[in-house]
Amino acid sequence: MTAIMQLICQGETLANRQSRFPSDDPLTEASLKQIHQLKECVGPFTKIWTAPALAARQTQRELGLCGEPVPELAEPGYGRWAGIPIKTVIEQDEGAFQRWLSGAAPPGGESMAQVMARTGTWLPQRVADRECQCAIVSSAVIRAIVIQLLDAPVSAFHLIDILPLSVTTLRSNGKRWHLSCLGGRLEV
Repeated sequence: MTAIMQLICQGETLANRQSRFPSDDPLTEASLKQIHQLKECVGPFTKIWTAPALAARQTQRELGLCGEPVPELAEPGYGRWAGIPIKTVIEQDEGAFQRWLSGAAPPGGESMAQVMARTGTWLPQRVADRECQCAIVSSAVIRAIVIQLLDAPVSAFHLIDILPLSVTTLRSNGKRWHLSCLGGRLEV
């Protein structure tokens, strides 16, 4: 039997809607309603994990799932940029923003290599489990995992678009994970 890992992208937050860097934002009201309607479309899962962020936990709750919070699946640390509109960051420090697009850490934050390192320690531990598993995480975490699986350069991070409430499916042959579906939509 093949192991399956479904990476469910958490619902839309105000940071998504307002084009700003995340700061442990809650889900939008519209997203909460949409997730509740989708709960019949997910699972069953033998193991469920979630990022520690509020939006991931809210998504899990609205889907009617109960899982274990995992620090390695946390949203990247955005340091001093947390909660600030992306446009403002570009206007105030375009050089640092361009370096971030190449994988550098934002001031006081976490580099893409650091995010990939922590997600890269968690995912391989699940490779031998011959079950249908689920992790509810941010789009940034899904992109970091996909880049690692494809052995793509860190600069590819911003070239992958993962929509809220989409599902990325990984399959394992017991030795390594393979990307099976990128960003499929959950639908009623």
